[in-house]
Amino acid sequence: MKWTFPERIQFYSTLIAVIGLIVLRGPSAGQAGIVGNVVRHYVEETSAFVTSESIALSDIAATAIYTAGSADFHDHGHGGSEHNLELATVQDNSVQATGPASTTYMDGFKSNQITEYVVQDGDNISFIASDYGVSSDSILWANGLDNPNAISPGQVIRIPPVTGVVHTVQKGDTVEYLAVRYEADQDRIKTFNDLEEEGLEIGDEIVVPGGKIDTTIKKETKSQQRESKQQKRFAYLPDLGEYFRSPTSGFNWGVIHGRNGVDVASACGTPIYAAADGNVALAPATGYNGGFGKFVKLVHPNGTESIYAHMSKVSAKAGVYVSKGDVIGLMGTTGRSTGCHLHFEVHGARNPLVKY
Repeated sequence: MKWTFPERIQFYSTLIAVIGLIVLRGPSAGQAGIVGNVVRHYVEETSAFVTSESIALSDIAATAIYTAGSADFHDHGHGGSEHNLELATVQDNSVQATGPASTTYMDGFKSNQITEYVVQDGDNISFIASDYGVSSDSILWANGLDNPNAISPGQVIRIPPVTGVVHTVQKGDTVEYLAVRYEADQDRIKTFNDLEEEGLEIGDEIVVPGGKIDTTIKKETKSQQRESKQQKRFAYLPDLGEYFRSPTSGFNWGVIHGRNGVDVASACGTPIYAAADGNVALAPATGYNGGFGKFVKLVHPNGTESIYAHMSKVSAKAGVYVSKGDVIGLMGTTGRSTGCHLHFEVHGARNPLVKY
């Protein structure tokens, strides 16, 4: 049957109207609409596809892990080797390894080790100490520093693991000795350093937790050592006994400095006497004179010499012979001097003012 054009128009118009009514009407109670059915069908097919793909991927992963765990292979990274890896099923489509990661690469680490730190721009000892949780003194002691400002960028400094002292074991050292020396606890030293009963090894570094160094005593000891070396330097000279008298009155420091010289402090204007008979070789009344200021130099008959420096006034005249006890000038603070005193030197014999 062949439709005419008007009949085709009428048919398609009626079809479109029916479809429109069905769509606009929607599903009745307990029935799904056409559009709803189409959407539901699409969702169900997509969900089934995703689920099946997930299960397949899980099966592949489980097979790969099982194969790796059964093989005799080694991981040479920080985790070390892993053998016979056990698997536990958490869900139907997932697996979890129950064997923990190896930490054998940390076996060499000890919490009582000394750390080396490279000083950065803007660093200071107090900030570094705060970051590492130790005292500033501990860092100074560990690096042999007296001045906390004596660090510079690029310098490598040692940081002790705790507040305390780092001690290098010497012959005869014992834990008991270290505890007494650094005012620390003997048992704590042993525990912190994992020490055995057989004693300390010479050259080993021992951390003394809570230990202290008396820096005041240390500085005095260094000063005394320097003075002792100076005293010994001129101790070989002959002791002439009463040949020289005291050249002035005041506080005698008794310590050598310069060329066998000793300082005696008193008020400016205190008389200065010739320590022995002699000829006045030099007596400049002005000038810095190498730091001596106004001074007198006597040459004695036995070949020795004596010098009297920092005078405020020179009484002796060059070329004149003076007797022991004659006034040759007055005490002052000329030249390189920080207060009224006499700097008295003896050349060729022991200085009678030295306190050996």
